[in-house]
Amino acid sequence: MKRLIVLPIVVVFFMNSLFSQDKYRLAEEIVVSKSAELKAAQKDRYYNLAGYNKNLLVYQLDLRQKDKDGYNSSEAAVKLYYDENKRKVVDTISIKKQGRNVYRFLQTNDLTLYHGFYQVPSGCENKTIDYFYSRDCILDYQDFWFELNGKEKKIRSVGGHYYDVDVYYNICYTGDRMVMTDFVSEYLRSTIADSIITVYGVQNGDVTTKEIACMECVSPQIVKGQLFYGQKFYYCPGTDFYDWKVYRAPNFDLSKSELLGEYIEPLLVSPDGKYILGKKYLHDKAVAVILDVEAKKFDYLLGREYLRYKYFYSPVHKKFAFDTDSHIIYINYPQEFQFNSIGEDAEEKSLPKSEREAFWKKITTYPDLLDD
Repeated sequence: MKRLIVLPIVVVFFMNSLFSQDKYRLAEEIVVSKSAELKAAQKDRYYNLAGYNKNLLVYQLDLRQKDKDGYNSSEAAVKLYYDENKRKVVDTISIKKQGRNVYRFLQTNDLTLYHGFYQVPSGCENKTIDYFYSRDCILDYQDFWFELNGKEKKIRSVGGHYYDVDVYYNICYTGDRMVMTDFVSEYLRSTIADSIITVYGVQNGDVTTKEIACMECVSPQIVKGQLFYGQKFYYCPGTDFYDWKVYRAPNFDLSKSELLGEYIEPLLVSPDGKYILGKKYLHDKAVAVILDVEAKKFDYLLGREYLRYKYFYSPVHKKFAFDTDSHIIYINYPQEFQFNSIGEDAEEKSLPKSEREAFWKKITTYPDLLDD
């Protein structure tokens, strides 16, 4: 297998001359190689971006072992803190406890939100989370609890194993609120369960809750006291063809929601609330986009398949970024956003098959960084 040789930092600029005949441009990237220490820690195990703590990236590392079917374990075992500037692993902390199993966790500074099984039944204390779907140790619930200043508190149990009922959750950037909404699957978000957004406030260990009814809403995020969310709409009446609109509501008042974009599913809002990383279809392929909130304009991130990678917001570089296993790709904000996020510009675009293939061959020009 050929290996791609990349300097620790590579800057790739817009190539406007390639696309002078239209508005499509390659994204401007800064590609940084991960440190050898970080790559070694992540090798042969699942991992996720879990957030940040005082400008250090926080990674979730799962157990470095196989489940009974030979796949990498999906049980979280370690917090790893990584300094992006120095490209250095600062610390690793084990989160394994007997009788407690973590599937995912998120962290913002001192607040950590855990998703898993807070206390498993007797007889399952020494089992990994990958064992729980077997007939010998079935758990028909999933727990959420948080840790703040060394103290833990369970805030919710959801009926149904995490394989059957998914829950979207996040921590706001100020680290004092958590948001949850659950749904049946990625594509069937139409029951009463996924229309309730629950906001958990945390002050000095005390918890307050607020429920917001929002039919068929996804990815709720609180930024600067405003609720950003996506909501399903059907663009062919009488059919099941649907897409997403992006809104923001002041003070959780959905009646005052402002439409920010159409045909865009929100993924992540920047801490200043100025930009949204989203997913949108272009010529029958899902691509990443960045939406300028105030201007209500967006641009496609073209040049590679960014949605193959793990996305996050870098607190150090103040940019959206993508983790590719071997590198981190930071995306510079476009100097000018090309497309209106509401109206004709936002509508889905499609081409005949031959033209579509030619378009993607021309536009996907950056090298793949998953298997280098």
